[in-house]
Amino acid sequence: MAEKEEEVDSEANSDESRPESGQGEGEQQEGRNAEEAATEEEKELTIEEQLEQAKRQADVNYNNYLRAVADLDTYKRRVIREKDDLRQYAVSGLLESILPIYDNMALGLSSAEQVSDPKVVEEGIRMVLAQFKAVLGENGVEEIEPGKGDAFDHNLQEAVQTQPSDEVEAGAVLQLIRKGFSLNGRLIRPATVIVSGDASE
Repeated sequence: MAEKEEEVDSEANSDESRPESGQGEGEQQEGRNAEEAATEEEKELTIEEQLEQAKRQADVNYNNYLRAVADLDTYKRRVIREKDDLRQYAVSGLLESILPIYDNMALGLSSAEQVSDPKVVEEGIRMVLAQFKAVLGENGVEEIEPGKGDAFDHNLQEAVQTQPSDEVEAGAVLQLIRKGFSLNGRLIRPATVIVSGDASE
């Protein structure tokens, strides 16, 4: 009799020690069912609800578009203002370099009125011209000055006349009329020249 009671107690203890796996699985299943139901509710929106949702999204997109347009317009105005400022004041540095030349030319003219020797006046003009060339060179300006007999380059020179010549081969520069200039390698004004060749060409 005592042995039977011990067997019953041990079975009861073993039943208590078992995890309630059935109850845990049931709760998990209920959670999955709830998620699926929520998903089905989202999927089963009516036409009116879908239309309202699309309208809300369209409003958001339109507001974003308006902000982007406003930002672009602000950017354009700022760029235009900066370009205007740059165009108005970009030559300020060059002007500061040229002003001393202007002063020297005024002084040279004043001296020429008091000096009768033309060589002194000529020397003063040469000095001012050398100063002016130096300023141009410091700012990236280079002279285009082809010499007599140099090959004619239509990219840098402009022929205004053709003259026959026994000294220079046909197609070469015969005479420089006006110097050309380039700024940092970009042509500003071509050199004006007379080219050797048949006058009828």
